[in-house]
Amino acid sequence: MAASDPYRGDHLLEVGDDILKLKSLQLQKLALIRIAQLTSGEAKGTRLEQMSDAWPTELRDCWKLYFDEQENDVGRRLNRQAPRYRIVYRFLDPVPDPANRDRRPRLQVLAVGPRYQAEAYERAVSRLARPEVAGERTIQPAHPARQRSGQRAGERSKRAQEDQRQQPRQTSARPRHQR
Repeated sequence: MAASDPYRGDHLLEVGDDILKLKSLQLQKLALIRIAQLTSGEAKGTRLEQMSDAWPTELRDCWKLYFDEQENDVGRRLNRQAPRYRIVYRFLDPVPDPANRDRRPRLQVLAVGPRYQAEAYERAVSRLARPEVAGERTIQPAHPARQRSGQRAGERSKRAQEDQRQQPRQTSARPRHQR
Protein backbone atom coordinates (compact mmCIF):
# COMPACT_ATOMS: atom_id res chain seq x y z
CA MET A 1 0.00 0.00 0.00
CA ALA A 2 1.74 3.03 -1.27
CA ALA A 3 1.54 6.54 0.10
CA SER A 4 -0.08 7.54 -3.21
CA ASP A 5 -3.11 5.36 -2.43
CA PRO A 6 -6.20 7.45 -1.63
CA TYR A 7 -6.92 5.44 1.53
CA ARG A 8 -4.83 4.18 4.38
CA GLY A 9 -5.44 0.52 5.23
CA ASP A 10 -6.46 0.09 8.87
CA HIS A 11 -7.93 -3.39 9.08
CA LEU A 12 -9.06 -5.34 12.13
CA LEU A 13 -6.66 -8.08 13.24
CA GLU A 14 -9.34 -10.78 12.91
CA VAL A 15 -9.48 -10.18 9.16
CA GLY A 16 -6.26 -12.19 8.77
CA ASP A 17 -7.97 -15.16 10.43
CA ASP A 18 -11.00 -14.67 8.17
CA ILE A 19 -8.78 -14.87 5.10
CA LEU A 20 -7.03 -18.01 6.36
CA LYS A 21 -10.46 -19.67 6.86
CA LEU A 22 -11.31 -19.32 3.16
CA LYS A 23 -11.57 -22.69 1.38
CA SER A 24 -8.66 -22.40 -1.04
CA LEU A 25 -5.34 -20.68 -1.49
CA GLN A 26 -6.75 -19.04 -4.63
CA LEU A 27 -9.58 -17.44 -2.61
CA GLN A 28 -7.11 -16.28 0.05
CA LYS A 29 -4.93 -14.60 -2.58
CA LEU A 30 -7.96 -13.08 -4.26
CA ALA A 31 -9.19 -11.63 -0.97
CA LEU A 32 -5.79 -9.97 -0.40
CA ILE A 33 -5.78 -8.61 -3.95
CA ARG A 34 -9.30 -7.18 -3.56
CA ILE A 35 -8.40 -5.53 -0.24
CA ALA A 36 -5.34 -3.94 -1.87
CA GLN A 37 -7.53 -2.76 -4.77
CA LEU A 38 -9.98 -1.18 -2.33
CA THR A 39 -7.18 0.67 -0.57
CA SER A 40 -5.68 1.88 -3.84
CA GLY A 41 -9.07 3.01 -5.14
CA GLU A 42 -9.03 0.54 -8.06
CA ALA A 43 -12.10 -1.30 -6.77
CA LYS A 44 -15.23 0.03 -5.16
CA GLY A 45 -17.97 -1.96 -3.51
CA THR A 46 -21.61 -1.25 -2.81
CA ARG A 47 -22.85 0.71 0.16
CA LEU A 48 -24.92 -1.31 2.63
CA GLU A 49 -27.31 1.51 3.54
CA GLN A 50 -29.75 0.16 1.00
CA MET A 51 -30.23 -3.09 2.89
CA SER A 52 -33.68 -3.91 4.20
CA ASP A 53 -34.81 -2.95 7.68
CA ALA A 54 -34.26 -6.55 8.79
CA TRP A 55 -30.49 -6.00 8.67
CA PRO A 56 -28.67 -4.55 11.69
CA THR A 57 -28.37 -0.77 11.62
CA GLU A 58 -24.64 -1.03 12.45
CA LEU A 59 -23.99 -2.04 8.84
CA ARG A 60 -25.61 1.03 7.27
CA ASP A 61 -22.29 2.93 7.20
CA CYS A 62 -20.44 -0.06 5.75
CA TRP A 63 -19.68 -1.24 2.23
CA LYS A 64 -19.40 -4.68 0.64
CA LEU A 65 -17.30 -6.05 -2.19
CA TYR A 66 -18.12 -9.37 -3.83
CA PHE A 67 -15.45 -11.83 -4.88
CA ASP A 68 -15.16 -15.42 -5.99
CA GLU A 69 -12.91 -17.68 -8.04
CA GLN A 70 -15.05 -17.31 -11.19
CA GLU A 71 -15.32 -13.54 -11.05
CA ASN A 72 -13.66 -13.08 -14.44
CA ASP A 73 -16.96 -14.25 -15.91
CA VAL A 74 -19.11 -11.64 -14.14
CA GLY A 75 -20.26 -10.13 -17.45
CA ARG A 76 -21.14 -13.57 -18.81
CA ARG A 77 -22.67 -15.08 -15.69
CA LEU A 78 -25.50 -16.85 -17.49
CA ASN A 79 -26.78 -19.68 -15.29
CA ARG A 80 -23.92 -19.25 -12.84
CA GLN A 81 -24.21 -18.51 -9.17
CA ALA A 82 -23.49 -15.08 -7.70
CA PRO A 83 -20.07 -14.49 -6.09
CA ARG A 84 -19.97 -16.50 -2.87
CA TYR A 85 -17.72 -14.28 -0.72
CA ARG A 86 -17.86 -10.77 0.72
CA ILE A 87 -15.47 -8.20 2.08
CA VAL A 88 -17.24 -5.87 4.52
CA TYR A 89 -15.48 -2.57 5.13
CA ARG A 90 -16.00 1.06 6.12
CA PHE A 91 -14.27 4.41 5.81
CA LEU A 92 -12.94 6.27 8.86
CA ASP A 93 -11.45 9.66 9.61
CA PRO A 94 -7.66 9.97 9.36
CA VAL A 95 -5.63 8.88 12.37
CA PRO A 96 -6.32 11.43 15.15
CA ASP A 97 -2.67 11.50 16.29
CA PRO A 98 -1.23 14.97 15.47
CA ALA A 99 2.27 13.46 15.20
CA ASN A 100 1.09 11.27 12.33
CA ARG A 101 1.46 13.09 9.01
CA ASP A 102 -0.66 10.63 7.07
CA ARG A 103 -3.97 12.49 6.70
CA ARG A 104 -5.61 10.07 4.28
CA PRO A 105 -9.01 8.64 5.21
CA ARG A 106 -8.75 5.11 6.55
CA LEU A 107 -10.32 2.10 4.90
CA GLN A 108 -11.03 -0.49 7.57
CA VAL A 109 -11.88 -4.04 6.58
CA LEU A 110 -14.19 -5.47 9.23
CA ALA A 111 -14.74 -8.99 7.93
CA VAL A 112 -14.10 -11.36 5.04
CA GLY A 113 -16.25 -14.41 4.60
CA PRO A 114 -18.87 -16.38 2.80
CA ARG A 115 -22.14 -14.96 1.64
CA TYR A 116 -23.87 -18.14 2.77
CA GLN A 117 -26.07 -17.47 5.82
CA ALA A 118 -24.72 -13.88 5.90
CA GLU A 119 -21.59 -15.06 7.69
CA ALA A 120 -19.40 -12.12 6.63
CA TYR A 121 -22.06 -9.64 7.73
CA GLU A 122 -22.57 -11.39 11.08
CA ARG A 123 -18.83 -11.23 11.74
CA ALA A 124 -18.81 -7.52 10.92
CA VAL A 125 -21.76 -6.81 13.24
CA SER A 126 -20.15 -8.66 16.14
CA ARG A 127 -16.90 -6.74 15.63
CA LEU A 128 -18.71 -3.42 15.38
CA ALA A 129 -20.27 -4.14 18.78
CA ARG A 130 -16.89 -3.89 20.49
CA PRO A 131 -16.39 -0.45 22.12
CA GLU A 132 -12.97 0.21 20.57
CA VAL A 133 -14.38 -0.44 17.09
CA ALA A 134 -17.79 1.18 17.58
CA GLY A 135 -16.23 4.42 18.86
CA GLU A 136 -14.68 5.29 15.48
CA ARG A 137 -16.47 7.89 13.38
CA THR A 138 -17.29 6.73 9.86
CA ILE A 139 -17.12 9.04 6.85
CA GLN A 140 -18.29 8.89 3.27
CA PRO A 141 -15.24 9.22 1.04
CA ALA A 142 -14.87 11.22 -2.10
CA HIS A 143 -14.55 9.16 -5.26
CA PRO A 144 -10.85 8.19 -5.70
CA ALA A 145 -10.83 9.04 -9.41
CA ARG A 146 -11.78 12.62 -8.57
CA GLN A 147 -9.06 12.83 -5.95
CA ARG A 148 -6.42 11.64 -8.41
CA SER A 149 -7.46 13.90 -11.26
CA GLY A 150 -7.21 16.98 -9.09
CA GLN A 151 -10.43 18.34 -10.54
CA ARG A 152 -13.42 19.43 -8.56
CA ALA A 153 -16.96 18.90 -9.69
CA GLY A 154 -17.32 22.63 -10.33
CA GLU A 155 -14.30 22.65 -12.61
CA ARG A 156 -15.69 19.73 -14.60
CA SER A 157 -19.07 21.40 -15.01
CA LYS A 158 -17.43 24.64 -16.16
CA ARG A 159 -15.45 22.69 -18.75
CA ALA A 160 -18.63 20.95 -19.92
CA GLN A 161 -20.39 24.32 -20.26
CA GLU A 162 -17.50 25.71 -22.32
CA ASP A 163 -17.51 22.67 -24.59
CA GLN A 164 -21.25 23.04 -25.06
CA ARG A 165 -20.89 26.72 -26.00
CA GLN A 166 -18.25 25.91 -28.60
CA GLN A 167 -20.42 23.36 -30.38
CA PRO A 168 -22.75 24.90 -32.99
CA ARG A 169 -26.44 24.55 -32.23
CA GLN A 170 -28.37 22.33 -34.57
CA THR A 171 -31.77 23.64 -35.50
CA SER A 172 -34.63 21.76 -36.96
CA ALA A 173 -36.08 22.68 -40.35
CA ARG A 174 -39.57 22.57 -38.84
CA PRO A 175 -40.96 25.65 -37.09
CA ARG A 176 -41.00 25.49 -33.28
CA HIS A 177 -44.78 25.14 -32.99
CA GLN A 178 -44.70 21.94 -35.12
CA ARG A 179 -42.08 20.11 -33.01
